[in-house]
Amino acid sequence: MFDDHLADLFGLEFDNWMEKNNVIAEFVSWSDIEGLPDDHPDHAKSLEDYSEEEETAVHLYGGSNGNIIITLNSATIVEKSEDFPEHLLNELKEMAINGPVKFQLKEL
Repeated sequence: MFDDHLADLFGLEFDNWMEKNNVIAEFVSWSDIEGLPDDHPDHAKSLEDYSEEEETAVHLYGGSNGNIIITLNSATIVEKSEDFPEHLLNELKEMAINGPVKFQLKEL
């Protein structure tokens, strides 16, 4: 199911791109709301707020190539390490623009 979202976002060549660049993908839950520690009085409320706001995202990482997290529904780059190569970011943006749905990757 999530693989279909990746194909919609980046096109059918995304798997080949990952293999060529030694990038691994995993699906994660992302929200800009952080859960509070278990012993915090508002812990349950923070988990509820997180679950209401969470989005499914793809976390791409390639060892020394850093990592990046992109939400699937809004095509937003929500996290990017400083060592994520600019040329790989540009290739992702190009694949998204030319993909089946024509997304414009945007950064928070």
